Amino acid sequence: MLGLNNNLVTVYPYDETWPQEYEKEKETLKTILKDFDFKIEHVGSTSIPGLSAKPIIDIAIGVDRTETMLEMEKVLADAGYDMLNSIETKGEILARKGTPENRTHYIHIQILGSEYWNEFIYFKQYMLDHPDDVKAYEKLKTELSVKFADERKKYTAAKNDFISSILEKAYKMYNL
Repeated sequence: MLGLNNNLVTVYPYDETWPQEYEKEKETLKTILKDFDFKIEHVGSTSIPGLSAKPIIDIAIGVDRTETMLEMEKVLADAGYDMLNSIETKGEILARKGTPENRTHYIHIQILGSEYWNEFIYFKQYMLDHPDDVKAYEKLKTELSVKFADERKKYTAAKNDFISSILEKAYKMYNL
């Protein structure tokens, strides 16, 4: 399964097709953004084998300059993505694929090496290296998805302490 209503929180068991869905979208993005130099990574819960997740593929695109982010925003908007510019608050431009009733992909355009880029990369690496933390995160996500089934913002906020603790360990572990 791929896609979820913008406001709902439903966590599904890990789906072996999620990496394939990432690869498909990666090729689409490479074609659309062929005139740009960027790094692309599968991030978020769907990138961690075995972890239950909302069935939305998160992709991080890293670039060197804010100007490039803004240029990509125009190109992706022209290609039909729903754009959200939150450079001032989150340091990214978010391209959303699918309708609000069925979002399938979130593409996070960020500056390579920025705090937000690093958080995606280090969180994923730490989780890949620590299966016990994956189990704990899955348990938390499952509980929160029941508690906040139609309150996505509250669900996300309730995960913040866990995510922060993982990032703190990751920064220490990887000497960052």
